[in-house]
Amino acid sequence: MKNKQINIVIRLISLVCIAIFIWMTVQHFNAQLLFDLMHTLVSQPWHASYMFIMYGLAFVLRAMAWKWYLPQARFQTCIDGLFASLFINHIFPIKIGDAARIGICARRDRILFAIVAESVIVLRLLDLIVLFFFAFFGAIVYMHTVIRSAVMFPLVFGGIVVLFFVLQRIDLSWLQKHKQHWNMIWKSRRFVLIVVAIVFSWICEAVVLFEMAKMVAFPLSFAQSLWVNSMTVGGQIFQMTPGGLATYEAVMAFALTRIHPYWEQAYALALVTHLFKFLFSYVVGLYVWFRIPTLWTFARKEDAA
Repeated sequence: MKNKQINIVIRLISLVCIAIFIWMTVQHFNAQLLFDLMHTLVSQPWHASYMFIMYGLAFVLRAMAWKWYLPQARFQTCIDGLFASLFINHIFPIKIGDAARIGICARRDRILFAIVAESVIVLRLLDLIVLFFFAFFGAIVYMHTVIRSAVMFPLVFGGIVVLFFVLQRIDLSWLQKHKQHWNMIWKSRRFVLIVVAIVFSWICEAVVLFEMAKMVAFPLSFAQSLWVNSMTVGGQIFQMTPGGLATYEAVMAFALTRIHPYWEQAYALALVTHLFKFLFSYVVGLYVWFRIPTLWTFARKEDAA
């Protein structure tokens, strides 16, 4: 499968998600429910602050994981890079935030671009692996029927086959130069700390959905919140709009309605949760922009090359 064909498949899936979001908006948009939820959020500043802190803690943990993987980098640089990546991904329709993340770290801490890029690729891969396990086991538990759960097995098998062919087409020879560094990390205690930090970062992020569900009276346990969040974030691979708008809501609402078929509440919950994350990304983005006035130059491909 060639890269062009892969991009076509990703775009088609993204368009399907956007179409589902439009359908959900037409069928299940409830202005009063959305207004009540947003009013509740504004009228409970301590509750909103708690969610903001927990979501921020998720990025602090990811920054710690990055710092442990790349000791040459400063912790502040790791935080700034992650926040810049989040901000840019919520402005542009395609995921180019990692280019800024790599550029910031490489320039500010004077680390070779290839080394920083390798660290970001490996950590992204670990993110996906953790999300995959949360999503996979959650699907088996929360799909309600054996038939629906069993469908996951051929889908996962098909996904692994597609991934195999994709990797066959990608030139990973340049990563061989960092094989010694990877082996050193893999065999050290740092690897365990890195994985633990990544796992808990996604647990912290799931708190946002869990707390939002309480506000909309959607019956959702924390384990269910963790599963739904993992499904939703994993679906952002198909991002074709700023912040994955529409794709995020479609996947989250679908996952929520596998637990309880309350479409109006699921739609409102997905929309407001995503709005909260948008606001967070803009707040931390403005903070990083203040610290790094030349932030936009890091998002340009020629600066990341």
